[in-house]
Amino acid sequence: MASKDLSLLGDIDDKVLECSICNGRLEDPKSLSCLHSFCLKCLKNWVRTNHGKLTCPICRKEYPIPVGGLKKLAPNTILNNLLETIKQHEEKDEAKDIALLCASHAKPLEMYCTKCKVPICIECTAMEHVAGDGKHELINIVTAFNTFKETSEDLKKAANEYINKTENVLKVVKKNAKDLEESKDASLTDIDNQIQEMVQVIQKKGEEMRKKVEANYMEEKEVNDVQITNLTKIIKELNTIVSFLNQLLMSKPATAMKSSEIVLNTMMDEINKSEEIKQKDSRQINFIKNKQPIDLLKENDIGNVVFKPLTIKVEGIPRGVGKCDDDCVLVSFWTNAIHKYKQSGECISKITLQKDVKVTRMYKMKNGNIVFSDRSIDCIQVCDMNGHVIKSIGKGVLKNPRGIHIDEATNVIYVADGENGCVLRFNINSGKKLKKIGTPNEEHVYSDVALTKTGKVLVADADNHQVLLYDDKDKSLKVLINEGDEDGEVIMPDGVVVDEDDNIIIASVNKLQLFTSDGQFIRRLDKQEDGISVPQQLCIISHNPCIVAVTNWGNNTIQILNY
Repeated sequence: MASKDLSLLGDIDDKVLECSICNGRLEDPKSLSCLHSFCLKCLKNWVRTNHGKLTCPICRKEYPIPVGGLKKLAPNTILNNLLETIKQHEEKDEAKDIALLCASHAKPLEMYCTKCKVPICIECTAMEHVAGDGKHELINIVTAFNTFKETSEDLKKAANEYINKTENVLKVVKKNAKDLEESKDASLTDIDNQIQEMVQVIQKKGEEMRKKVEANYMEEKEVNDVQITNLTKIIKELNTIVSFLNQLLMSKPATAMKSSEIVLNTMMDEINKSEEIKQKDSRQINFIKNKQPIDLLKENDIGNVVFKPLTIKVEGIPRGVGKCDDDCVLVSFWTNAIHKYKQSGECISKITLQKDVKVTRMYKMKNGNIVFSDRSIDCIQVCDMNGHVIKSIGKGVLKNPRGIHIDEATNVIYVADGENGCVLRFNINSGKKLKKIGTPNEEHVYSDVALTKTGKVLVADADNHQVLLYDDKDKSLKVLINEGDEDGEVIMPDGVVVDEDDNIIIASVNKLQLFTSDGQFIRRLDKQEDGISVPQQLCIISHNPCIVAVTNWGNNTIQILNY
């Protein structure tokens, strides 16, 4: 037995406890985040020869040196325990395979007390560990060892399963880390390309303006050149005549008078010409800066940096989703609990209400209260973040409350009642019922309701496969979006919301679509890989960038999409 133990410890010593720097047994081992371990002394020498940088000698990953130096690196408790175990075995005489003796009676340890968890000798059973007194329970040491082996095998199996599960998770996390790095690099490249594209547009515009300046300059220069030439010619001719006139004035009278008439007439003609010459208005070329694009660049980004669409896998069929603080969403499952999820997919807390409550659609108000449809008693409930119900609305009036919308400016709650086939309005403070929207009709199953920026009411009619628009001012009711499988059409619309631009988002079977406020199809928001099959409640998570969350019955997820 001892030789096998020594062989095993020798393998551990060679394969696990060897320092990759000095190739000797680890001394004062320190572990890096990559899980590679080295002697503290070897690690110090490695950093010294590596220009003061801490990089793993095996995988070459670089790490910051902790405050206080390398001795502050985390110790590896497992390695330290193994080193201590080997040290203890080496201090014993392992060449002999002798039985351990009882420390009190120097007798072989042949029994085991399951109460005290210690091996004992025969004499111990008659003195310190007497069976039958209720404090001790004795079994043969071999039986105890066999039980220990069975328990160990079960634990080893469970440990291996956990290791395999952890390794699978580690693979996913490593892939996520790689995808994250690749998406970061791609985003940086896209930003550079966007900048280059903007620079090229600006340079092109600049070149066009340069050409315009040059063309205007040449046009004006040509006019100036002609004028300069003409004026120079007139000045030259007048100077010539004046010079000739001066010569005549210095000659004899008879000679001068022979040419005087011709000279005077010629000079008069030239002077008359010069009087016709008028100086043209001076024109200059000026560049007037357009501050608007620069101001827009200062006020707005050249794009948005967002995470790609996320999928939150939940336990159960999600019925409702609501925006919460701290980058989280609230999710309901037709139970008495509202769960709080991070957008990363982690469930961090839950709000538990009384047992008979069944939460479906919900809306979180600015004051922190949650308004939700309760299918257990067919009414609207208002609770705080601790799950205490503050008030109930519409009890005895509502038959199948589904989608809700709250206009916090007017304290009015709109409720789509599936069984009544209409939309009911209540004052959220008093709970008083206001007038209906639409005529109650069992042929209609109103599944959701929303309010446009202009105060018009949107209603999703799931059974009739259409979205209706109700104008409270002129009492008109019209079909905004019709039934069909094509884009711009809907089958069983179950969710409707209006974004900050007054565009309409509609969740219907197999798709999520964006429409203008007058029902014109803009585009699909989902892709095939998103797996949208049976979407229900919608919730705007963010307006800049535009992010929407939707419950998806088809695969028990909350889908979060950028659009």
